[in-house]
Amino acid sequence: MGQVFAKFKVVTTFVQTVAQCASSFIDIIQPIVPVNETRQLPQPQPSVIRISGVGAERARGEWPDLLPLVLRSASHSIVSKGRFDQTWSKRLTMIKWVISGEAAMRVNGRRIPFGPGDVAIHVPTMQHAFWATEPHTEICWLSIDGPLAEQFVHLLGVRGGVYPYGPPPVERIDEMVRSLGDQSIAGQRHSSLLAIQMLYDVIAHLPLPQTPSIVRQVLHQIEEGVADPDLSAKGIAARLNYNRGALSRLFHQQTGTTIIECITQSRLAEAEMLLKQTDERIGDIARKCGFRDISYFTRWVKKHTGRLPKRLRDTGSANPRHEM
Repeated sequence: MGQVFAKFKVVTTFVQTVAQCASSFIDIIQPIVPVNETRQLPQPQPSVIRISGVGAERARGEWPDLLPLVLRSASHSIVSKGRFDQTWSKRLTMIKWVISGEAAMRVNGRRIPFGPGDVAIHVPTMQHAFWATEPHTEICWLSIDGPLAEQFVHLLGVRGGVYPYGPPPVERIDEMVRSLGDQSIAGQRHSSLLAIQMLYDVIAHLPLPQTPSIVRQVLHQIEEGVADPDLSAKGIAARLNYNRGALSRLFHQQTGTTIIECITQSRLAEAEMLLKQTDERIGDIARKCGFRDISYFTRWVKKHTGRLPKRLRDTGSANPRHEM
């Protein structure tokens, strides 16, 4: 017993010695900071403030019926120096012009300045930020979304970035602002048409590469195969005789989204269109969107829209509907 106690005492003494040495070592390497030193923390950049101008935005989360592409917002304003707030949706396409002053856009980690004569484009899923870099910068912009807007933009070969453009289309932006005030069906269609025309005009000014043929084939496969429950990136690659990994990387590089996400968005657009514009049973709609299980389809619609299919249907028409 005495030997065990002696060994325990030796171990305890050793541990205490090591702890003292460690404490002394920490004291030695600890940086010396003067008592009166004040460390300055980086200050957040202020958000821009609209000084004057006009702007309009359609209610968030609403897509007018029968319109694949929707003008979401438009503005012609003079703003203060600062950072624009992030867009509320990652699915927006946004196009901006500087009339006077200077601005900047971050693209893939690079901050690129742009001014009068340039156009700055943000496409869906692209990480971005916008700044007004001078006080009293006059700027105009529009944003676009809709059930098929993302596919439409990608098919046109639109890429995010800053490009030479010419005089900004101020009068056309002002017309878009006015059109957003008309909530009638005719008004909604008119604003959508203005957005499509503006998008084609922007494309005509840009030296953008064409979307590769293989990407167009993938989009065609998705469009034609929405009702196929087995539609997948693997199956599409096999049908096109293409390596799945290489095809997925090329598709993401060209479109900014994945094949799976594109399938999801196409099915969602089909489901919303059928629910709002037809009297078909929800079970039949589920099968047309590639779902074998109606319960899973119901949960899936709720996840992506925040509404059950029946509620989503009720927002599209006041006509009585059949359930299941």
